[in-house]
Amino acid sequence: MNRQTILGAVLLAQLIIVALVWGLQSRPGDAPPVFLSFDAQGVDTLTVADADSTVTVARVDGEWQLSDGSPDGLPADAGKIDGVLQKLSEVGAGWPVATSESAMERFEVVEDAHQRHVTIGAGDETLADIYLGTSPTFGKVHARHAAGGPVYAITFSNYEAGAKQSDWLQKSLLQPDGEMQSVARRSADAEWTLTSTEAGWAATDGVELDQDETNTFVDRIRSLNVLDLVDTELPPEPGVRFVIADDAGSHEVALFALEDDEYAATSSRFDGVFGVSSYIAEQLSVPLEDLAVEADETGEDVEGSAESSPAGGEDDS
Repeated sequence: MNRQTILGAVLLAQLIIVALVWGLQSRPGDAPPVFLSFDAQGVDTLTVADADSTVTVARVDGEWQLSDGSPDGLPADAGKIDGVLQKLSEVGAGWPVATSESAMERFEVVEDAHQRHVTIGAGDETLADIYLGTSPTFGKVHARHAAGGPVYAITFSNYEAGAKQSDWLQKSLLQPDGEMQSVARRSADAEWTLTSTEAGWAATDGVELDQDETNTFVDRIRSLNVLDLVDTELPPEPGVRFVIADDAGSHEVALFALEDDEYAATSSRFDGVFGVSSYIAEQLSVPLEDLAVEADETGEDVEGSAESSPAGGEDDS
């Protein structure tokens, strides 16, 4: 056997060894496990708990709502819920980062010490039951199945899964449903109504409105957002009420001034007290005069229309 034949045999043997090693390393059984795998579209309950509170959102008749045991729960933020579920439904695990009991406690992924306990269900089936703990790096969190097993670092963050109702509340619930046809303002000192017309907004008492100012006012109602749920005793009467007619009918939103320059709101469509922006609440308490066309000292409005000049104008002589 000549030298070239020997070298060729050695090279062939090396290639066979490399192929065998690569094949062994690529076996499905040796691939990193998938941490969670479920159909996000089939989920109907999501529960998140921390050391102080627990919140559950449930899909009722196709709509997500905060679940408090009543059939008419507050609407929940469907976009946020669907996003969280989709992210968790396909999250990979990589290789385990810890297996010892001491490490699990240090990473806060055990029953007695965890930062989040997340449970996901569909009907009577539990699709996921996990503990989330400390963060090893930005955008990652230590995670472990509640049933046991090692600790993994998954692509997720605890802030994405808050444990308070306010974290999942639909913040736009005070806003009109569809188009606004009218808004009636009611307070102890004044009552007036704005009605939408083809030419713009009109006041029922004939006051000429500045359409820019009025549109700004109406837009504040259209975009009124909830900041959080408020657990406090309200004053006997609100500072101002708004009766709003929209595509779903008529409903009332009431604003209450609280201590420390804070404001809360209630809605006839939903149970609960909701914190709202102080700046927006104050801007909604303006009198009708703030929306009217301004008049200058000569009795003409800012657009130059005379209010009291005699016919024919002033005598030039």
